[in-house]
Amino acid sequence: MAASSSTTSVVFDIHVLVNALVGPESAFPLLAAVPPSTSNASADCLSIALDADEFRLHLSPHILTNTVRVLRLLGISAELAEDYIETILDIVAESGGQIIDPPRTVFDVDDYEDNLVLDLVVATDSLILVSDDTDLTQLNPWNGRLILRPRDFVSRVVQSRRGR
Repeated sequence: MAASSSTTSVVFDIHVLVNALVGPESAFPLLAAVPPSTSNASADCLSIALDADEFRLHLSPHILTNTVRVLRLLGISAELAEDYIETILDIVAESGGQIIDPPRTVFDVDDYEDNLVLDLVVATDSLILVSDDTDLTQLNPWNGRLILRPRDFVSRVVQSRRGR
């Protein structure tokens, strides 16, 4: 199902994508429906994006490349890492999001990589960044946008779905 124009744009950082695969209870290539949530909040984030009901997931080549790099450093095979990235690309497409290489506009954080993630948030007009990076989460709220840890993002979505 393609996302509607009433969906909210969201960015997941490298930590979320890596932990979704290597974190607790990872069942890749399966993603459990949310709710209920699992002990792997990052995988739950991907499941929420796959629903394509509420969120458009946006990523950048930088995030995807570094996700593969970190997965390989953690001992994940090149084949599994490639399969995983293909799945993520499918989730982005299904959610109505995009893969874009944003212009450099943000220099708010000492960490160059974090600024690249924030560039994507600005370029896609995303209202939410989901991250497990303390340098980013301590900025919350940032320029009118939420920066949430995966478990907090999932908790908010589960609470909002209870009223349906």
